[in-house]
Amino acid sequence: MQGQQSYQPQLFTVFNMDALIPKRHLLRQIDSVIDFGFVREATAELYCQENGRPSIDPELFVRICLITYLYNIASDRQVCEEIQYNLAYRWFCRLSLEDQVPDHSSLTRIRDRLGEKVFKEIFEHIVRICIEKGIVKGDKIMTDGSYVKADAALSSMVPKVDNLNIKDNAPAKYIKGKKFSNETHVSKTDPDCTLAGKVGEPKKLRYKVHETIDRDSRIILDPHVTAGSEVDGKHLLPRIDHVEETFGLKVEEATGDRGYGYGVNLQELENRGIKSFIPNFHADVGGHLEDQGFKYNKEKDTVTCPEGLEMEFSAMADSKRENDSSRIFTMKRSQCRSCPRLAQCLPKPPDAKEQSYRKKITVNLYNEIQEKTKARERSWEFKAVRGERQWKMEGIFAEAKDNHGLERARYRGRSKMQIQAYLIASVQNLKRLAGYLPAIAAALQQSADAAVEVFSSIFWRRNSALSFKFYFFYL
Repeated sequence: MQGQQSYQPQLFTVFNMDALIPKRHLLRQIDSVIDFGFVREATAELYCQENGRPSIDPELFVRICLITYLYNIASDRQVCEEIQYNLAYRWFCRLSLEDQVPDHSSLTRIRDRLGEKVFKEIFEHIVRICIEKGIVKGDKIMTDGSYVKADAALSSMVPKVDNLNIKDNAPAKYIKGKKFSNETHVSKTDPDCTLAGKVGEPKKLRYKVHETIDRDSRIILDPHVTAGSEVDGKHLLPRIDHVEETFGLKVEEATGDRGYGYGVNLQELENRGIKSFIPNFHADVGGHLEDQGFKYNKEKDTVTCPEGLEMEFSAMADSKRENDSSRIFTMKRSQCRSCPRLAQCLPKPPDAKEQSYRKKITVNLYNEIQEKTKARERSWEFKAVRGERQWKMEGIFAEAKDNHGLERARYRGRSKMQIQAYLIASVQNLKRLAGYLPAIAAALQQSADAAVEVFSSIFWRRNSALSFKFYFFYL
């Protein structure tokens, strides 16, 4: 017999909303590992305690923000609509069926009221919970930067006011054939973003997120936002200082890609006793001065030629190598005239003028540490950690862009882009804090251990087995 369902709406229904949320639901797991009551304390000074109407609970606002980025909901309007009928969202926001969902326009005003400072405190509070639970040690870090598309188009580019050579301040009507640069133009819709892009690809208006993570747990320790044109290497040491000062950690190991491998960074890491797994910015760091018979005196900042004559400092090298602190030393023409090595020593370039040419040599002040790094780059450990960095850091950014909305800025201005980065990083950290993927991590570890045992039975060298484990588990 064919059944037929009869539906009769009930005027009143009594049920337990908590019983409808599965125990393994992600929102329930997150709710069990953190108490968001601290948000009221962090925002108390922003509200008048004696006058005015009661505001929307700031804890409710934060919970709505987490849902927005956790499930990559497109807008404030859409998240308010989905909370209206999604029981799991209502349960997480502590809203009963009779409670009214806040209007989407209120979320914008609250976000502006709280500002970047409060969202920074929320993010850091979650990191401190991870530290207290022993998930984060913070002695080993990895860092990388990634572009984020700004909410601005190339057609919004206008000449800068201080650029006297360009008088037309109207936006470009036809992008093709137009030439823009950060020195001459700025976006009128979002002045904080800049033109940026990888070598060989079209430049677009972008921001850049410089993230520092804990190597073992992949917990994000610092999601710092800058304009897209900012160079990665400039932010390595300041962000390490920030992590150490903010969370009271002591960084003992740092890993990054070649963009951070400036000589000044490598030398400072060695001075601090931080083990570096950062390759040289230039794959070929050049030979020693001694190979050509020249000697550099660090104390006097002078170079002595093979004949014992001192060369004087002329200028810094090309601006592209400024971070390596390459310095140019030149010799007086009068000193070279009677030198028996005149023809063989530092031959004159073909395009140099005979009357004004002075023999010169470029000295890299950090050549010693870069040569040491070049040798370490060939080790098994260095290659294994670099492979680990690739999937961990790139995986963090891929997760954020594909699942949580880091692909594009939702709002305009660096401060609001920083708020977005804090919320996305908080969501990613909460997922790991809640142990959202413990089974997969355990399975990977078990597979890696089994593979090492098989590999060790074939090759008796222990370092080879460990290297294989690094590659199998981390690549």
